[in-house]
Amino acid sequence: MRLNLNSTEESDIKEEYLDGIKAKTGLVRVNDSNRGSLTVRLVLTLECLKLQKQEVTDNHNSSSSSSSEDTIDNYQPSPNYYLRYVTVARKNGSLGISVKGGQENSLPILISRIPEGGAAYHTKRLFVGDAIIKVNDQLITNACHDAALHILRNSGNQVTLLVKHYKAAAPFLLGGRGNGNKNNNNGESDTEDGPWMDYLIIPLMMGYVTRYVQGTDKLRRNGFEVHGMNDLNSTIIHCDNVKSLSEWVKLISENISNLSEIQIKLYNLNFGINEKIEYMGWVNEGVLNNNHPWQSYCARFMIIRGRDVLLFDIPPMSITEWLDCGVVYKLYESMLRLVKEAENVDQRQNCFLLQTSNGVSRYFSMETKQGLLDVQCAWHRSICTSMMHIKSRTFYVLFGNNQQPSNLILDWDNGFTLYDNWTNSNVWTYKFSELRGSSDDHISRLKLHFNDNGCIETKELVCQDLQSLLFCVHAFLTAKVVSVDPSYLNTEGIQQL
Repeated sequence: MRLNLNSTEESDIKEEYLDGIKAKTGLVRVNDSNRGSLTVRLVLTLECLKLQKQEVTDNHNSSSSSSSEDTIDNYQPSPNYYLRYVTVARKNGSLGISVKGGQENSLPILISRIPEGGAAYHTKRLFVGDAIIKVNDQLITNACHDAALHILRNSGNQVTLLVKHYKAAAPFLLGGRGNGNKNNNNGESDTEDGPWMDYLIIPLMMGYVTRYVQGTDKLRRNGFEVHGMNDLNSTIIHCDNVKSLSEWVKLISENISNLSEIQIKLYNLNFGINEKIEYMGWVNEGVLNNNHPWQSYCARFMIIRGRDVLLFDIPPMSITEWLDCGVVYKLYESMLRLVKEAENVDQRQNCFLLQTSNGVSRYFSMETKQGLLDVQCAWHRSICTSMMHIKSRTFYVLFGNNQQPSNLILDWDNGFTLYDNWTNSNVWTYKFSELRGSSDDHISRLKLHFNDNGCIETKELVCQDLQSLLFCVHAFLTAKVVSVDPSYLNTEGIQQL
């Protein structure tokens, strides 16, 4: 494996996928061992997921130390400021306002304080006594206090407020502001107490996100778990509603997938056309536990490359780790079969079986249906490339009533050919497209049914390596279909041949 990367090629590859990377910021909850449930800000970026805690600052002390003439509280709005849109760019993550009111108090959401030097202060267009009607086109006139705070805190870095000024309310708000702390005795809340600081950063490259409770088939009700590579920096995140949960999981998964595509492109700069990686990512394998099947799940890192499928406990990061993979199966001696919903062994969805010619059967689950289809399409792409490169495989068989020793040759161009070892001649030849079906006894006997000028011709064979022969036939047939109709790989719910 070469590890030389051309910087121009690397830049082009990253630029190709940059547009697909999603960004999002919002408030969620995590469990803190010292403080219980803790509200944090979640920031999804190009390459990582950041969890941020808010630093508590005492805005009251800073504002009270300045002269009354310098505070925006003493500015008087002009008559044309009664109903207006104002855009605020957060400063150090803060809007720089405090609010009172809410539906439970039969009041609108009123700006009660605008500390000097904050984001709102610098607009010169927001005033104590302004009622917030909309936040980024979201109406909050009927919102309770906490709901309004959630919307304001979760409104992004550039926030557009529709406000209406209530001149009569301003003196009451100015007269009883409280001490500036969140949820003080006067019912006032700061939309932001201070700047948001990173306290946990989870790299998304070779990471994964899951809604399942680790090792089980049980979905978290309103939560999901994000794991960094090798489980470094992982956390459980809780959302307030299903919509928010689904959006976070979808966007994080898409970013992980896009980053994997970038990494695959970079790796493939070092591989020949027949050795390229088609898939790289995490799958969950059902494992036996005290003779109770499928009771626990273990994360595996799967790579489909060239003619092999490799399984790792942790992603390989060096040539030595690639070469030392303990679980390697040949694609043409294996079969990937989607598990129908009625066949699922438990509550895990999007499952597939990896079956090998030596009798090994492994059961896997994917987080999403799209993830399942991605694995299947990658498998078929690799099958196609492998079989076109291998060209032919030969199996020792016995043919006919007299059990004639022969070779069954599977060839990309010629299809099925039976070669008589005694006479050194071909007995018969059929194209792959002429195969109409097959049947076997699951041990060694095989019947192949061919279309011969409109008639069905059955050829009976005995092969001691029957499973390998069947999987190889399946691989050739799959590769032929893909080579003739590449759109086969893009069809949702691909059916096995």
